[in-house]
Amino acid sequence: MSLESWADNRWLERRAADREEISRLLATADGHLDDYRKAVASEMSADAQLSLAYDAIRICSTAALRAAGYRVVRGNNEHYRTLDALEFSIDPGRKLIATLDALRRKRNTGAYDDYGLVSQGEADQAGRLAEEVRVEVERWIRKNHADKI
Repeated sequence: MSLESWADNRWLERRAADREEISRLLATADGHLDDYRKAVASEMSADAQLSLAYDAIRICSTAALRAAGYRVVRGNNEHYRTLDALEFSIDPGRKLIATLDALRRKRNTGAYDDYGLVSQGEADQAGRLAEEVRVEVERWIRKNHADKI
């Protein structure tokens, strides 16, 4: 599969991005990471911490996809597809995607169904992964789409 084949399947649409959009997305991810750190320091719930870290990951994933000239079609499992598309940027071996999808499902359970099920260990893992994804996405964009950053 490729981003092009995803577009052919109508999971993505081609849409050019510019430097300002990518900068805004990365700045937004940084804001969520800052809020995650504040949530940890103030001992907010593990659910809140995981949600903030997950949002940073999702926004970074969006930045990578947008830098490549695509966006997920609305109403088509946007969060799932956005994370899954990391296969075409920072995670070609798909080693990280399964873990990120598990975090997505855990966050969804806490946000929509049953609050309080996130352990501190899960929240800590999400925070570490958010920091890692942020660095790797920027590195990938600089290497592959330098005009966008």
